[in-house]
Amino acid sequence: MSTIIKLKRTTTASAVPTTNDLEDGEIAVNITDKKVFIRNGGNIVTVANFNSATDLTAIGSNLLPDTTTTYDIGSSSKRWKDLYLAGNTINLAGATISSDGTGAISISATGATLPLNSNVLVSGAVTKTIALANEGGEPVSAIPFFTNAGGLATANTKLDFKADPDKVVANFTLSNGDVLGSGQGSTLFFF
Repeated sequence: MSTIIKLKRTTTASAVPTTNDLEDGEIAVNITDKKVFIRNGGNIVTVANFNSATDLTAIGSNLLPDTTTTYDIGSSSKRWKDLYLAGNTINLAGATISSDGTGAISISATGATLPLNSNVLVSGAVTKTIALANEGGEPVSAIPFFTNAGGLATANTKLDFKADPDKVVANFTLSNGDVLGSGQGSTLFFF
């Protein structure tokens, strides 16, 4: 005849044993919450059994923490590899990153704060800086500057102008006195 061993158990949702309920090393089960507890010295420890991918695939409902804004998924030294989602939005405390399924992403209307001098991949391995700042940390636009002496195919340098276009340069005086842009109705550059 087999021996039946019954652990201390409850069917009351959210019930957790106390150190008065268990001896050191003794196990208890909350059948409703599907949790197993053990007393370890002066502490009651919840024993989790989600250590493998096969355990996680058995979850047939939402994966929710017991308490909001308390627990992490992974850590700085124990990271998950990739995240695959069928939905189209990641919500980060109210800021959203969304995709339309084409590979392009959009960021919520309030925008994104990029580190200064951030780059974007334009084509292949070509990158362009999209968030420029001067030494004082103010946003700037880098305008290529060409000279005849230096060659008109490659910029000699780049001039940094304020990124907010509140001043427009429509006329530019050359060293021979000619005015470039006068009467042509075009903006040469703005800063």
